[in-house]
Amino acid sequence: MLANAPAHAYRGQCTYCGHCKPCVANLDISMINKFYDLATMQPEVPATVQSHYELLEKTASACIDCHACESRCPFGVKIAERMKKTAELFGC
Repeated sequence: MLANAPAHAYRGQCTYCGHCKPCVANLDISMINKFYDLATMQPEVPATVQSHYELLEKTASACIDCHACESRCPFGVKIAERMKKTAELFGC
């Protein structure tokens, strides 16, 4: 159970908890991070993950790099940095 895990166990890792909301640019940060994690678990980005990512209302490339979400993240995820990596990985 996540509540009983030591605080350091998830440090820097997105748990898709949604504490980062609301996003100034109206990104679904949790879902974007989930697609990034699913894609990077494979040697190549699976076509299904790519297509689901592309169907998001806004993709990581719409991140305005404001870092407002990062102060709300209890796990210290560098969200703006992950948005840049995600945009590069998926090409949008």
